[in-house]
Amino acid sequence: MSQCVFRWSIRRGKTVVATSALFVLLAGGGAPSQALEAADSDETRYGAHLDKDRWLHFVVHAPQASAVDLLLYGSAKARKAKYRRPMRNNGGDWTLKVRDKTLGQGSYYMYQAKGPRDLAVDKPYGTLFNDHYVLNDPYAYQVDNVNYTAFFAGTPFVDMTTPVYGGGGKSRVHLHERDSFPGHVAIAPQDLLLYELHVQDFTATLSGLPPAERGTYRGLTRVGLQTPGGLAAGLDHLVELGVNAVELMPVMEYDEQTGNEAGRLNHWGYMTSNFFAPEARYASRPGQQVVELKELVRALHARGIAVFMDVVYNHTAEGSPWSDEGRLAAKCFNVMCLAAREIYRPTADQRYYRNDTGTGNDLDFSAGDRFSKRLVRDSLAMWHQTYGIDGFRFDLARILADGSMDAADWVDNDPRYAAAHLHAEPWDMGGQWWNFMDDGQAWSASNNRWAKWIGRYRDKIRRFSKSDLKSAAEFKQLIEGRGAIGDGVGATASSRPWRSINFLAVHDGYTLRDCTWFNDSDGSQNCWDSGGDEETRRIRQKLLLGVLLTSQGVPLILQGDEFGQSKAGALSQEGARNSYNYESATGETRINRVNWLDWRLKDGDNSATPSGPRYGRELFDWTRRLIGLRKQWSHFRRSDFAPYVQGSPDDRAGHLNDGAYTYLWEGPGSGEPTQLGVVWWGKAGEPDVLVIYNENPQPFTVDNLKDWSQGNWKILARSWLAAGADFCAIDGWQHQCPEAGPAITVAGRGMAILVSDNN
Repeated sequence: MSQCVFRWSIRRGKTVVATSALFVLLAGGGAPSQALEAADSDETRYGAHLDKDRWLHFVVHAPQASAVDLLLYGSAKARKAKYRRPMRNNGGDWTLKVRDKTLGQGSYYMYQAKGPRDLAVDKPYGTLFNDHYVLNDPYAYQVDNVNYTAFFAGTPFVDMTTPVYGGGGKSRVHLHERDSFPGHVAIAPQDLLLYELHVQDFTATLSGLPPAERGTYRGLTRVGLQTPGGLAAGLDHLVELGVNAVELMPVMEYDEQTGNEAGRLNHWGYMTSNFFAPEARYASRPGQQVVELKELVRALHARGIAVFMDVVYNHTAEGSPWSDEGRLAAKCFNVMCLAAREIYRPTADQRYYRNDTGTGNDLDFSAGDRFSKRLVRDSLAMWHQTYGIDGFRFDLARILADGSMDAADWVDNDPRYAAAHLHAEPWDMGGQWWNFMDDGQAWSASNNRWAKWIGRYRDKIRRFSKSDLKSAAEFKQLIEGRGAIGDGVGATASSRPWRSINFLAVHDGYTLRDCTWFNDSDGSQNCWDSGGDEETRRIRQKLLLGVLLTSQGVPLILQGDEFGQSKAGALSQEGARNSYNYESATGETRINRVNWLDWRLKDGDNSATPSGPRYGRELFDWTRRLIGLRKQWSHFRRSDFAPYVQGSPDDRAGHLNDGAYTYLWEGPGSGEPTQLGVVWWGKAGEPDVLVIYNENPQPFTVDNLKDWSQGNWKILARSWLAAGADFCAIDGWQHQCPEAGPAITVAGRGMAILVSDNN
């Protein structure tokens, strides 16, 4: 494309003179300042990109705009641009390239857009342009920390006639090609052992870190960190535990001031303002968030740990416009004042923003090749290709397919991130979708790689631990990795076991420990305070972790559940359940510590968290050994459903080394607490593994062990026993584990794991 010469008249007392493609800014009639060249760009990638001739190209999507200006700033806090240049409309994309010797890595820039405005107080959905808004780049690879009060100096009314920009949240040029690539860790979907982790919470209390590195990307890269009692903490803890994938809670740039009460910040990060930029607050050094997040990914990969990102593409931090004293205001950070109709979903009457997310502004992924879909695909590709992100967990993923039903096509089939794992939270406020992209008809493992969180796994296994599930059929469905559909029995919601992501607790709700501490007020969390008895809490927590890690499907562990993390120090029971805003804007420790991990609990010290256990080391070792068992053999991580053998011990002979399974013992029928023994027969070179579960608070005995092994069953684990006696060594189990004999008694709300080589 040929270069185009732009010319301007007098602007704000400054004369702009254009000759050829060169623009010289003359200030007050004095000598010319540094020259800034500007010309048409033929770049098609959105964002800011530097070419080999040091031209800096800018492309932004604003199809309804009548004019878009590029603003270049000289400093992070400047409210007034150093340069303003009009961009050219190329089919709805506005483009420009500029050059001078100071522009490049780290340069600050923003946009202003002019165009129609067809919304009102009684119709807040619509096209919104006002050239007094200053907007950051939705495709910026780096932005300074975005929050409402830094971005806006006053209420951002849509009809304002004076600037309201506060100077914060600027876009910055970052050149990913100059960074080293963190690589990837390839893990088969059935082998994943996921750990949900919040960057700030995980290291915020570790005294072995310099204060500036606590709660940061860099802090999480450090090795050699210890609990107060001298046990492994931080990254070394993850390695010791044995998980092979961490799921980072949102680390895209977000507005921490959105949706909070006075003095609090949005802690979890589900208010994304920029889909291509890492959160600035988690950098240990100002402006280094891109480099430090890549360092974190590289550090985890070096220890064999894959990295997932929790991504929020269902809504943005912009919210929906609101009425203020009879005028309409809108929190435009970027897309709302650039391409609202290309991004956001209206109600049926086209008057309001659709609200199936609960945040007031659903993104629109309905039929057709919408810009919103490109935005998401480009974002996923960038994180996978430049940061080495190995997988993604999609918040409220039902939004991705609602209205089009084709997320298996438009998300799944992009070749740029074809190797990435895709995990869905398959619901929103509009409903639940338990067989998300996996209905066995149009969508299944044969044509897409989606997996989904099984919320009913959490609900029903929690009920199992309180002796309240009372349905062997539902319990079987979950431990076989078949997912769940509603309250039905025997239904299969997953076409492969690995498409079921099983969990007991996640950030959104009580921790595992707190679910044994509280009586849930409305029943939605299926929690019980264990009658206030600490021994009941101990055996329930070990049972819950044991069921999770011996179920088919992919287990997901919430940070700290492996040693009894508790949020019961919140100001209310509801706060312990929903701690999204437990971060103090003024650094108040009693607020912040609700979400921060208390590493003393791993030592067995609950002095700082009285609602936590004194047996955190026991819980940790139990969890670590279960993970080790899961890794040792293939019994609990099958890529497809194991063949089921219905019948007697005589049927075993026809299934040697084929990985089949059978239920060798079943207690009372439906309506009574389940008592169940399941044999997972080993594949070639593996022993047979028998797991016995007891939902009943009373013990029961399985007395037909000899019928199901030609050798001797050895007792590998018993959940109810104390530390040191609950698990024997997996290596050398033939000689070190005690013999079970012909029968074994399983304690109330307990489970046992037996092993036999059948020789």
